[in-house]
Amino acid sequence: MRASSVLITLFGLVATGLADKSCTPSFDYCSDYLIQSKGFTEADLKAVLKGTDLENADLKNVLFHCKNPGDVGHAVLCTSECKNPATEGSHKCDG
Repeated sequence: MRASSVLITLFGLVATGLADKSCTPSFDYCSDYLIQSKGFTEADLKAVLKGTDLENADLKNVLFHCKNPGDVGHAVLCTSECKNPATEGSHKCDG
């Protein structure tokens, strides 16, 4: 197999993995919604928290901010629970 074929294949695999995740920039999302509806995995979200003060937090209580399509960060710990909105829009902490 030629080196160019290998590079094209690898690029395709990486691009496919990134394309699966989606979110609307500037919106906030509860972790369960990101996992169930936006293509993120629990491992993706834990990786975002690694090295932060929320690294060991229960994901169900964490609100993530969408920085770019498919890229979340700026996590906030909800004191009560994370609340999904009734319609499309930013999620929020309940309480």
